[in-house]
Amino acid sequence: MLEKARVSFFLASRSITRGNKGITIFTVFVLTLIFIQLVLFSSMLAGVTLKFNELMVNFQTGNVVVEPKEEERYIEGASALQKKIESLPQVVGTSARLKTTGNFRYKEKEIGATIYGIDPADETFVTGLEDAIISGEFLSRPDKGEIILGREVSGGFGALMESKSLEGVEVGDTVELTIGGVTREFKVKGIYSTRFFMADASAYLTIADLEEMLGIEGRDFAQEIAIKTVDGTPEYDTRTALLSLGIGENIRTWHEFAGILRLIESTLGLVRNIMNAIGLLIAFVIIFVVIYVNIVNKKRQIGVQKAIGIEQNVIIVSFVLQAMLYAGAGVIFGYTFMRFGLVPYTVSHPVEVPLGSMSLRLDNAEALNRAVLLFLSSVVGSVIPAYKLAQKDLLDLIWGK
Repeated sequence: MLEKARVSFFLASRSITRGNKGITIFTVFVLTLIFIQLVLFSSMLAGVTLKFNELMVNFQTGNVVVEPKEEERYIEGASALQKKIESLPQVVGTSARLKTTGNFRYKEKEIGATIYGIDPADETFVTGLEDAIISGEFLSRPDKGEIILGREVSGGFGALMESKSLEGVEVGDTVELTIGGVTREFKVKGIYSTRFFMADASAYLTIADLEEMLGIEGRDFAQEIAIKTVDGTPEYDTRTALLSLGIGENIRTWHEFAGILRLIESTLGLVRNIMNAIGLLIAFVIIFVVIYVNIVNKKRQIGVQKAIGIEQNVIIVSFVLQAMLYAGAGVIFGYTFMRFGLVPYTVSHPVEVPLGSMSLRLDNAEALNRAVLLFLSSVVGSVIPAYKLAQKDLLDLIWGK
């Protein structure tokens, strides 16, 4: 068995070294591009997913969210609960929020949006909203009758759904806000853009203003408490620590709010799989053609090999090894380019996309998976022509019939 393997490897290496160098270089080059394409889309998907998750945590949910108990509308004694949560060493800050829906009216335009009532000082420890202000200023605790709008509410500033916005509200303008039949006018103090549609389709006012509109002034209620933890802290560890404090409210990690992100990720994953299938089909065709042409040009040589006693299986394996050597070279060059070229470049020079600055993320396990698929495609593409020709009669091979 070992001797047969040695003969197969010898025949494969001789075929490559003595074959057409241009075809060899072209084949390896194409397989390198195919491997890069297989890995690149996965790296892009990983980068986009990471960016989505980062935006959700940094601008909407924090790492963990505490919500009211089942069948209860509010968390009572929110301030005391915040202090208890902040006693944990891994907690950076908390923000007690009221959350509802309301209708905005500006001139002749009317739209609905999610409204948050916050303590601005607390919010800065949990989310990056203050840094996301692109016009005007962030809220402060003493503010009364002032509001900040996401760009999807105000319109302008590159809003993705301009026609569904107020179409042109600017800082200093006055908008009408109606919540549960209560209408008040608010002066726009700031407009923010996080580049995350779900966060940008909201508006924020002070918790005192929203308490007044909801008729719960001074009752220390909250509908959610967003929690920011130290970087690298597993969310489920934080959840366990909160439960150990005796907190009976619902405790959810940010992962549980990412349903729409999982849907987007699933859609992109389907596109990735289609692109991978096309790439593997191209690899199969390239290897099939190269091996087939190689075999046709060496029919007489194959006949002589069979005549001197080299078994048919050894000849077939030699062509399979030849295809695997092509694929191996393509994988090595492609991985080297991605790992030490393209990925480091995007880290130092992030790509600007609608979500913000994004870098590629190369997963070694994913790259190994793609390499295996490329090898399998190459093996199948080489076995078919090699097997069909090796089965031909000895005289047919030698005399070229």
